Amino acid sequence: MTAATFEAQHQVSSLQGSLDDLQTRVVASKPDLVLLGGFEQNDAFLEKIEPLCLALPHAAVLLVCTNPESAFLLRSMRAGIREVISSESPDAITAAVARVEARFHSTRQAGEKISQCIGIMPAKGGDGATCVVANLAAELSQTASVRVLLIDLSLPFGDVELFLTRDTAMHNLADFADEIERLDGALLEGMTHHIASNLHLIQSPQTIDQLLHITPGYVGRLIRIAVQHYDYVLLDLQLDTVSLSVLELLDQLVLVTTMNVPSVRHASQVIRTWESLGYAAAKLSVVVNAFNSKSIVRIADFEKTVGLRVSRVLPLETDGVEASLLKGVAAVLLKPKSDFAKTLHAWAAALTGQTQTEKSIWQHFGIK
Repeated sequence: MTAATFEAQHQVSSLQGSLDDLQTRVVASKPDLVLLGGFEQNDAFLEKIEPLCLALPHAAVLLVCTNPESAFLLRSMRAGIREVISSESPDAITAAVARVEARFHSTRQAGEKISQCIGIMPAKGGDGATCVVANLAAELSQTASVRVLLIDLSLPFGDVELFLTRDTAMHNLADFADEIERLDGALLEGMTHHIASNLHLIQSPQTIDQLLHITPGYVGRLIRIAVQHYDYVLLDLQLDTVSLSVLELLDQLVLVTTMNVPSVRHASQVIRTWESLGYAAAKLSVVVNAFNSKSIVRIADFEKTVGLRVSRVLPLETDGVEASLLKGVAAVLLKPKSDFAKTLHAWAAALTGQTQTEKSIWQHFGIK
């Protein structure tokens, strides 16, 4: 394919300048492909690449870089670069662009969904991450066009379903291991527990013998299948072998913490672990849960200690959460006017980019 032929088939824009100057213009144009060249191989460049790649999750970002060092190649891929082209020759660049075009074509032909995989992990036990992920899933499902799958990877014996339903599930995470070789969209949907028409759940195993089925490799395969059929795949995680194995599959890791000294200490350790594994800092966010004026640690002091800004603060919601556990209905649906629900509503709206209309509990279950 010649340059003239390519420009005749596609809309092509050429921009020159620093990434700081160009990033806003590039993101605003919503390209399918971004081709970068003429930049130095250093960490400063990669620090600017990460937010660009995150802002364009559906685009292929390619980098032209002659004689790239192996360490730089690895950091580039972790920052979100799809491919590093090691030659500036027109043939090499054209071939790389053709590979991207072929992938886009096959994706559209197969009807593959472009989704987000979000893991939510507590700094320590008792910080309320399970309550947060359950209510975020329920809030996301209030957008009618959005399909949400919640997977309970809080092993052993997770209990995320207590915040959402009193119905008994026919299958749990262990059952999917036996079907993984033939698992497709139809079987996946048939085996998940339907909390609502667009909110599905895969529960944690409830016995020790079932836990033996849960391996990192199997869970990774399940998630890769799930993201092809749901708009949002939410994972309730713990800091264990299985959860660590799926971190590379996440579009975002949300660390949930409360403002007490043990939780702050654990949060700092999780953040350091994330950094030591080489994952993009921009993919990690911190949410403070159950915050009130009596919290021991101030948010400003926490941010200074861990070196990371808090993205959202969820207020203490004792009555709504207790009622949720008693009734098996998400707190955001039981008390939609509470500050807790309003914060989750804003979070979900930011993820979907849509204005969500409020529904009654009865509408949520399709009764009215």
